[in-house]
Amino acid sequence: MKIAISSDNHLDVNRVDVAATMEAQAAWLKQQEVVHYFFLGDLFNDFTRTQSYFKELADQLPGVGIHYLAGNHDMIKGVSFAEIEENDDPRYFHRRYLDLGANWRVVGNNGWYNYDFSVYHDQPAEVAKWKRVYWLDSTIDQPISDQAREDLVLGQVASQLTAAKRVGKRVLFLTHFAPRHQALMVRPTKVKGPRMERSFQMIRALMGADQLGDLLEASGVVQTAYYGHLHGLHPTFTHGGVTYVNPAVGVNKKRMNEWQRPTFIHNWREYPHFDKWGMNRLLKAR
Repeated sequence: MKIAISSDNHLDVNRVDVAATMEAQAAWLKQQEVVHYFFLGDLFNDFTRTQSYFKELADQLPGVGIHYLAGNHDMIKGVSFAEIEENDDPRYFHRRYLDLGANWRVVGNNGWYNYDFSVYHDQPAEVAKWKRVYWLDSTIDQPISDQAREDLVLGQVASQLTAAKRVGKRVLFLTHFAPRHQALMVRPTKVKGPRMERSFQMIRALMGADQLGDLLEASGVVQTAYYGHLHGLHPTFTHGGVTYVNPAVGVNKKRMNEWQRPTFIHNWREYPHFDKWGMNRLLKAR
């Protein structure tokens, strides 16, 4: 059994031909005999467009499981907080799981952040103020604080992992936001002076939460965690017995190019890699 995992395609920001991209993705997934395709969030800056895209992709690939999470960009428009948490789209993978063979379970949760990665983690009012002025997430419908939202995530994931452990499953965990600060890039050399340092730390605050990584590692059932949100080159690493993988494509704009290949579809198809080892060897080995 072969699965494929990608994240942060940002089709609108990347200004790709959406119809041609869908056709190319469908053709490649079919050619590779992928059984399940998982997307970790940030397809469009509009949840309704993201939802429609995956419905159409699924229509082109009968027999292939299509599953997606919502990233912060998807949440900007076309969806409420309640709809993000409870949604009847069968392809939406937040708070859901899929068993693959007798031993494996894929578990999904959008995730969030709680400022844990920043030196300002103990000044939530300051970070929230900066976020309202400078960060696109300020437009997302959210009736609770970022800390409360991350606590909600942790409770949901704890329940998901407990359920997997109860039935003897090993887990591949999928989320959008970074579960470990070790995934973040090192401080760029251009960050100099107190003003730039403050902005750098504010951005770090909105990247994820170490508490999620703590939970995954303490569970004893998670082997690999896939996450998005962070663009550019973020090498795979292992911490606390869990391997963390970032399959984000990122964006290519005039002032910033995060791609590792010249075209979008080459980045999606070749870098980061698709998980071809996936269930093929693991299910046969156990």
